[in-house]
Parts: sequence; structure tokens; C-alpha cells
Amino acid sequence: MRDLRELTPVRRALDLEPFQFVLVLPTAAAVAVVLISTAVGIEHPSANFGLVFTWVVWWGGLLLSFVIAGRAWCLVCPVGAAGEWLQRLSFWWRSAAIAGLGLRWPRRLRNLWLATALFVAFVFLDNGYGISNSPRMTAGLIVVLVLAAAWTDLVFERRAFCRYLCPLTALIGLGALVSMLELGRRDPETCRVRCATKDCYRGNARRWGCPMEEFPGGEAQVKVHCILCTECVKSCRCDNIALRLGAPGRDLWRLRRPRLDGAVAAMVIVAMATVVPLLTVAFLGDMRRLFVGVLPAGAPPNDLPRLAAIGLLFVIGLGAGVTLLYGASRLSQLVAGEPAVTTRTLFTRYAYALIPVGLARLMADLLDHALRTWGALWVVTRALLFDFPLNRVPPGGASVVHLLGPVAVYGLQVGVLLGGLLLTVYAMDRISKRVFADRAAAFASFVPVTGLGLLLTLVSVWTLGIALP
Repeated sequence: MRDLRELTPVRRALDLEPFQFVLVLPTAAAVAVVLISTAVGIEHPSANFGLVFTWVVWWGGLLLSFVIAGRAWCLVCPVGAAGEWLQRLSFWWRSAAIAGLGLRWPRRLRNLWLATALFVAFVFLDNGYGISNSPRMTAGLIVVLVLAAAWTDLVFERRAFCRYLCPLTALIGLGALVSMLELGRRDPETCRVRCATKDCYRGNARRWGCPMEEFPGGEAQVKVHCILCTECVKSCRCDNIALRLGAPGRDLWRLRRPRLDGAVAAMVIVAMATVVPLLTVAFLGDMRRLFVGVLPAGAPPNDLPRLAAIGLLFVIGLGAGVTLLYGASRLSQLVAGEPAVTTRTLFTRYAYALIPVGLARLMADLLDHALRTWGALWVVTRALLFDFPLNRVPPGGASVVHLLGPVAVYGLQVGVLLGGLLLTVYAMDRISKRVFADRAAAFASFVPVTGLGLLLTLVSVWTLGIALP
């Protein structure tokens, strides 16, 4: 892979001390406008600029960024940056003092378990309370995230909120394994022999160390947590950090020591994108009627029977997703015929390979927004400009531009789902050959988990197609 830092414009940009600060400023301004629009603007969901921009433009851009640039959003995210600026008492320079307690994050919580639970809660807020259709709830979410980041970074060192508490960090970090862009060491020997200070991790008198507490010079794959802030580029005394472009998805099978918490998080994301929508489409109405007899009904979103039904379907769907992968891994272990390779080992490795199936489903949903409802963006932007920045003016004559009909969009969605399945199949093939030296055992292990990937893809094809007129 070519080192992009060999290109003079790229090198100069990354070596610029306020590089990240310059990139955060436009997004901070955009988030400020979104916050004002959602907090005091018109409440109609399809006419509020902040709501449309957040849940169509930002969410779509976030999903697309996984493929190209991994955690690129974290590089420009003003939520994490605000906590970091407060903690460092500076925007980019190395200050003499820091604010807060600077405590180490608890060892037992140095994993993705808490972040995965918060991601589930985040999705439940949308499915249960319709946060993506509520300007005021969206504004409240932004405020809560900013305050949480600020308080966390005032108590703990580095960007503890971004690594362990952000409700999107599991999705973004695991999605980054599909990306083509990565920061990492050029020469392992330089890090091992020539560098005694490890400034890329610790920092020095002039520069900060890695805010995500990763060591770019080590053997571990850091793409899950690397936010591309380029602090390591500036602090490395040996100029041994490269910015590379490679084939998408390589890290799905190259992980040296895949972790169980990451594997379960990956399966939760995949199940949230595939199994939970299936159960919601098939059983939500019946489940709600079941709870009507024991819980007081109300108007959505404060309809307790509906909330209880969604919560139960979440538990069943997520449990089913993890159980399906464990069962497929167990079958893979049995048919491979090598007892030394445990079911847990296969579960932990194959879970990462299923990530493209989940991302493909999320991107298929994005296609529907982009090609059938994106026209509303211009309408709400015009309404914002009439009453900037409050956005209290109705757009007037609002119409949604359908760039493609539902059948054509569905065809593209199926194409995206098949692309995700192909990447998953390829990743599983590479993983099986890494785990099993014998080709026959590798193929035998490969078949059950590939069948699960195909099943989840067919589930997505069905749930997307059922909404067709």
C-alpha cells in the first residue's frame, strides 16, 4: 500500500499543527446550526432543517465514510473535540497544565461492553421514541452527548468518552475495519529498536500522545480505535507513521487478537440491522396487543404497550443473532474435526466477518433516503435561510423529489446487500484458512457460517421488499 504522506500536499496538511482543529471548526458550526434549528425551530419533522440534516445527510455520510476513511467522523466530531479542548485547556497546542482529575479509565471497563449497551439504547430511542422524527429530542441528544463528553474528559485522561462511552463508538470502530484508510507504523524495527520514548503514545514536551490510548508502533491493529487525529504523526521523532490506502475489508481477517467483546458488539450490530427489523415487521402488532391488557396504552411515543413490545423484540432479536452465530460456529467446529480449535475461537473470528452484511443493510436503508427523500433537503435549507438560524418558517410548497421509483431503488438495495455478502464470504474464507492449516477442514468450517451470512442477507432482502407498493 502506498504511503499517502509521500505526496507533498498530504504531508504538509498532516504536519500542520492545528490540522484537526481546522477540520473541526466547520462541523462545529454545522452542529451549532442544527442544535438551534432542532431546539427552537419548526417542529414538523420533514420541515425542520436540523432534523433532516442530522438523520439523512449526517447519518448517510457517516455510513459511507466507513468504506473510505474509517473513523473519519471522529476526526472532525465537535462533541469529542469539546471535551478534549476543555481537558487540555487548548485547541491544539501543548499546554503547561490540564483541567480535571486525569484518572485512568477502570481496567474492567476497558472494552466495548458498555459502548455496545449504549448503542442498543441509542437505537431503542429511535425505534421506541422516534428520536429521528423529533426535533426537540434530537436537540436534547446533542446536548447530552456534549455534556457527557465534557464531564467524562474532566474526570478521566485522554478521550475516554470517545473510546468507551460514545453510543456510536462500537458501530464506527467496527465499521472502520471495512475502510481503506489507516494510520500505522512504517518500519517495525524502527519502533522496536530506535525509539525508546514512544512519543506517538506518550507524547512529549511539544506534542500530545494518542488521545485514544493506542500505540501506533505496536503490533495490534489500531483501526478500531484510531480517530485519524494525526497526533502520532506530529509527535513521532523517527517520522515512522504512514497514512495508507489499501483494499477494503482486509482488517476483517487480519486481526491478530480478535476480542470477545468486539465480536459480540459486531454481532449485536448485525442483528440490529437484520434480525430485529424482521421481528418488528412480523410481530410488533401482535406483541403490542399482548401488552395492552397489562399496561396502560397511550399516544406514541408514550405508548407503554408498544415500548414494551419493542424492548422485548430487541432482546429476542439480539439474543437470536448471537445464538445463531454461536450455533453456526459450533457446527463449524464439529464439521472441521479439529478439537484444538474451540467454538469460542471461531465465534470470535467469524463475528467480525459478518460486519459487511450489517453495514450493507444500513447502507441499503440510506439508498432509500437518498434516492426517494433527499429532495427535501433543499426545501428545508431554503426555509432555514428565510429565518436563519431559528428555522421557524414553514417551507411552503414542500415536495419530496423522487429521483428513482421504489422498484428501481429496491434493485439497487439488493445489489448493495449482495456486495456486503460477497465481502463477508471472502472474509470468512480468509479467516477459515488462517485458523485451519488443512484446506478440507477450512472449507468444512467455512460452510455453516457462510450459510448464516446468506440467511441474514435474505432476511434483509425480504424486509426491504415487503414495503414495496
